[in-house]
Amino acid sequence: VRSLVDQYKYVYVISFDNPRNTRLSELRQELNDSVLLFGKNKLVMVAFGLDKTTQLKPGLRKLSKYVKGQCALLFSNKEVDELRDLFNQFRSQDYARPGSLAAQTVILSAGSVPKFSHTMEPALRKLGLPVKLVRGIINLESEYPVCELGQALTPEQCRILKYFEVQTSEFRVNILARWDSQNEIVTELQTTDAANVITSLVPRISVSCQKLDDGFFYFVPEPIEMETPP
Repeated sequence: VRSLVDQYKYVYVISFDNPRNTRLSELRQELNDSVLLFGKNKLVMVAFGLDKTTQLKPGLRKLSKYVKGQCALLFSNKEVDELRDLFNQFRSQDYARPGSLAAQTVILSAGSVPKFSHTMEPALRKLGLPVKLVRGIINLESEYPVCELGQALTPEQCRILKYFEVQTSEFRVNILARWDSQNEIVTELQTTDAANVITSLVPRISVSCQKLDDGFFYFVPEPIEMETPP
């Protein structure tokens, strides 16, 4: 930390939503003109300095208040807008893990599910889905709500989402704060940056099994319009 502070114009604190080792490794490669540093938060705070007499650089200790949770330091000469554009391009979706918060409300539409083999019926029924075999084809007898936005996901819900190929986990990078070596000021960026974060996820979707032009069946997610009050 001590040597890097002298080499770069800015020190950023960034955090991650749904981090994956592969994506973090790829991000590090993408930021090859900067340094992405992970470390124990308490050690980072000590390196910044605990008070005016021990701080590494004037004002740097004020960055410590943003060092918490799953975060990292980014030593860079890049401006905020440039980083935000890069981070938005770097977002990616994956299957949700148990315990994570649902990023969408997901509802399965009633109807036939010919994409599944008939042998899947017992496994789906065990997960609580209202399924029935009709002429050898699995049928979802009624609409089935899998999860609600913001709900902590159970292993069973995650399994259902994976079966229906719904990726509700999105890797995102958030910019929390920045120390500027020129004016030695720490600027809180979380609120303004959040407004510029692009997401691929809409709040509510319904998923149905549809036969597309190539003759194959696919699970098709479609946005559910939010009801506006009269």
